[in-house]
Amino acid sequence: MNLLKNKKSEAITLILIIVIIAAFLGWLINFTSRECRSNSQCPEDNYCGSDFSCHQIPIIEKTAVGNSLLMPSIILGIAIIAAALILKSEKLPFKIIRKSAKQETEANREGKHPLRMP
Repeated sequence: MNLLKNKKSEAITLILIIVIIAAFLGWLINFTSRECRSNSQCPEDNYCGSDFSCHQIPIIEKTAVGNSLLMPSIILGIAIIAAALILKSEKLPFKIIRKSAKQETEANREGKHPLRMP
């Protein structure tokens, strides 16, 4: 074998074999020191983390926020009723802006319809 003919090549080969054995032993120690590899190897209330150890499952408490829509619906109902009363009433000053049906028919007969061009 040509690799082991001189002392330099013997030393390089020996160092390479030692490095490979050390890497293998490091991998073996790391592999066997893992507490778990899957969730089934942990107790019931734990999970297997990315560091291969069992961790307690965190309990997240949610605060229930209850929104009451009663007041907004009452305000909206009052606003709708007020709008209906304003549009239906004939005693309020809106009567000046709106024309009555009689005035509209007279304007149509005279040809002074607001949408027609003279």
